[in-house]
Amino acid sequence: MTHLQRRTWLFAAAMLAAASARAAPVVADVAYGAAPAQVLDLYQPATAGVHRLVVFVHGGAWMHGDKSVGALVARGLLPAGYAVASVAYRRVPAVTPADEAVDAAHAIGFLRLHAGAYGLDPGRFAIIGHSSGGHIVALLATDAHYLRDAGVDPAALAAVVTLDGIYDIATDIAHNDGKDHLRAVFGRDPRGWDAVSPVVLVRTLRTHPEFCVLHEDSTPRFVEQAQLFEAALHGAGQTVETATAPGISHGKVVEAFPSPALPMTRFTLGCLAHAFAAP
Repeated sequence: MTHLQRRTWLFAAAMLAAASARAAPVVADVAYGAAPAQVLDLYQPATAGVHRLVVFVHGGAWMHGDKSVGALVARGLLPAGYAVASVAYRRVPAVTPADEAVDAAHAIGFLRLHAGAYGLDPGRFAIIGHSSGGHIVALLATDAHYLRDAGVDPAALAAVVTLDGIYDIATDIAHNDGKDHLRAVFGRDPRGWDAVSPVVLVRTLRTHPEFCVLHEDSTPRFVEQAQLFEAALHGAGQTVETATAPGISHGKVVEAFPSPALPMTRFTLGCLAHAFAAP
């Protein structure tokens, strides 16, 4: 995706998200940390009661993106009774991708600590991420220290849904045309790449959340990354559900998320229902 294409998609997604946000009850710009970027939007179902928490982490190549696109995810999940938090976070080059995962984990910790004030179930929760956000949530799910350090029991993670995520940094750098960008994000020393590669980290995982991996089939990069992650999950004895969004571009995976004619929301709702029904 070129810089102009990225800006065009971000603008279009932001406009759609703004329209969705007007239709969804939202508590906007809740601070979960001291940095200006450490804020989140919480979309809550119109129904009374305590709601299951789903945390969404936006994409943007670890450098860009905006939490406003979470309104599109909320639009697909609110009718099923889920509360959806869309997390903003500090970004490269000010921090590393690992720091971005730290921020996402602390947002989860904040929401669970204040669950009563926001009408959230303080028990099990789920996480969803798109693109680089898919990498971040996969990192949270496969390296327990992020959640643990934020005061969150990793065993409380019911499901992780990744939408066109990145999971194997070394392979992505080797096979991707954007090598310079990826090296700017992850550094030039291959020894550090495994520490933030979910395909490597899953080998030592001791908890068993429901892994739900969706990818579009228009971009070989995301097909390859999904296949690598699925194989690693199976190899580690983890439960994984998979789906493809045929003929959909990378940006459209989130932009068109609420569409009932497309598989993203349907797949996600199925994964969440299955995960939360499990003991």
